[in-house]
Amino acid sequence: MYGGDEVSAIVIDIGSTCTKSGFAGEDCPKFVVPSSVGILGGEEAGAKAEYRVGTNALCHRVDGMRISSPLSDGIVQDWDACEAILEHTFKSCLACVPSEHPVLFTEPSHNTAAAREKLCELAFEKFDVPAAFLSKNAVLAAFASGRGTALVLDVGGGIISATAVHDGYALTRSVRRHNFAGDAITELVARSVQLRTPPQPLLPLYSLKRSEVGPGEFMYSPIDAPGTHPAFHRYHLLQLFRDVKESACRCAMIAPTPAVPLDSSKWDVELPDHSLLDVAWERMHVPEVLFEPSLLRSSLPPCLQPGGGADAAAIAAGAAELQGMVPDGYMALPDLVAETIRSCDTDVRRELWGSIIVSGGCSLTPGLTERLHGRLNELVPQISMKVKIIAPQTPQERRFAVWIGGSILASLGSFQQLWMSKQEYDEHGASAIHKKCP
Repeated sequence: MYGGDEVSAIVIDIGSTCTKSGFAGEDCPKFVVPSSVGILGGEEAGAKAEYRVGTNALCHRVDGMRISSPLSDGIVQDWDACEAILEHTFKSCLACVPSEHPVLFTEPSHNTAAAREKLCELAFEKFDVPAAFLSKNAVLAAFASGRGTALVLDVGGGIISATAVHDGYALTRSVRRHNFAGDAITELVARSVQLRTPPQPLLPLYSLKRSEVGPGEFMYSPIDAPGTHPAFHRYHLLQLFRDVKESACRCAMIAPTPAVPLDSSKWDVELPDHSLLDVAWERMHVPEVLFEPSLLRSSLPPCLQPGGGADAAAIAAGAAELQGMVPDGYMALPDLVAETIRSCDTDVRRELWGSIIVSGGCSLTPGLTERLHGRLNELVPQISMKVKIIAPQTPQERRFAVWIGGSILASLGSFQQLWMSKQEYDEHGASAIHKKCP
């Protein structure tokens, strides 16, 4: 069923922001859907919730529907929602019978034993897969770049992690991570704009109605939707600001100084209602927090500065709110990489400094890899050690590095003997996954 080189394995990568799925051996995932799910009902004790999965389902507003993510800190917490995502993946996306395909799941390097066993149980009990395997994200990202030993910096939506990989195994004790990642950057941009005085109307696409006013001319007006759940509105508002972030935000190539400050020139972004939003301050200053965590203590948006339109109390409250969004003890990206390498044995450090792989959607922020490379050259302990950053140039390879690595691994003929079969699960239980997939 799953032996030989022509195995039609399925690769599923459940990430904090989106879930990627497709068949092993392909260059990129066939389907990418949001990892968030729409939930109707289920708030009362004993009531059953209805889950809605997929981009179209989440864009369709329904009174009382809330949207939430089943993951927290990169690890699945809501298994009913996770089951709904997997069912949508098998049935609606891949249109396959899961009992006919072995499945390779990706997992974060800090995944818990309980979460691994629960995923294994879900795959074999609910979907009756013939075989399954769990592989660490960092290992797969290294495979995607053709490396068996590397330092993998994953700058994703929910978490940023740095993991050392040696000879195809993740050194879990070396993992360093934090939750201030792409989604937190989006929230920081959104909150900075919302604190402006007077506030600018921010209308997500679902709240607009398009009317034709002439040949090829349209007008957008807000619609009244009192039954909209606050979680639904928040999700779509953050989607709006994610688009703003991806189109406007940049990392400075070099660290700012009093003589050469960050650029704050006017920069307009068009919103769904065709109004313009000026993100002059947010464009460069918010991504700078990735490299200078204390930035917000010394530099605040114009609306929170004297003369910005707010009184002293509002300025103090807004400044405290923005500063509180950056967690205490947050480590800048270059320091995160250096600390991870320092936690490894001395005999592998040179090789790690020379193989730093950058992956994840947030790593596509223009200027990030160049700034990271420059700072790491200052942190490298010996001149004889060369810093080399491996960052695929195409956005697809960077965003889907983990999935691509899984596609490569699951299609190898030498890998087929490593699957955990349904028979092994029946004999030894879900705990056998720890031995089969270390």
